[in-house]
Amino acid sequence: MLRAKGLLGATSRFEAARMFAEFEAGVEKLYPASVAPSRPEFWPLPMPVPTKAKAINALTWKQILAWGVIIAIATPIALTVAAMVIVAFSLVIGINPQ
Repeated sequence: MLRAKGLLGATSRFEAARMFAEFEAGVEKLYPASVAPSRPEFWPLPMPVPTKAKAINALTWKQILAWGVIIAIATPIALTVAAMVIVAFSLVIGINPQ
């Protein structure tokens, strides 16, 4: 009993029994109040799709909002550029777009 108490780092056999009961119940130890949990980084934005590095995609709501704004701005610009390229190409090869 004393050896088990020493291995657990308990000060008494009651504390050792409590630690064992918590372990069996699946209760995890709390971090000290001085150690704050790390917050997920906002920038650079992780890809909005699963990758090899991160198979599970867990974006925060701020990252989802940022990707939504990026996509909402980039889509009309990309469609406009694509239309301009098609018109320019048709003029270069001599097709009348009328």
